[in-house]
Amino acid sequence: MLSKPANAQRAPTANRRRQRNKITYTPAPLPAEGFVRLPSVLGVLGVSKSTFLNGVKEGKYPAGTLLSPRCRVWPVADIRALLDKIGGA
Repeated sequence: MLSKPANAQRAPTANRRRQRNKITYTPAPLPAEGFVRLPSVLGVLGVSKSTFLNGVKEGKYPAGTLLSPRCRVWPVADIRALLDKIGGA
């Protein structure tokens, strides 16, 4: 009889799928100072994610700062300056 190696895994079947714990970030209003993540920026500006990211590429919006390879934040001061610029235009 053939035995399976110790590191062999079974293929997932329809009834044995693992639940994925998806972490979501709820947008919050702008704080007095500090940094905010993308959902908060999008909520304040009222634009879609793709519109905002295209604006970052074009230089229309600030680029933000990477905290880690997958987490980018924007200084509240930059977002407030952007809102003043947009409101004054």
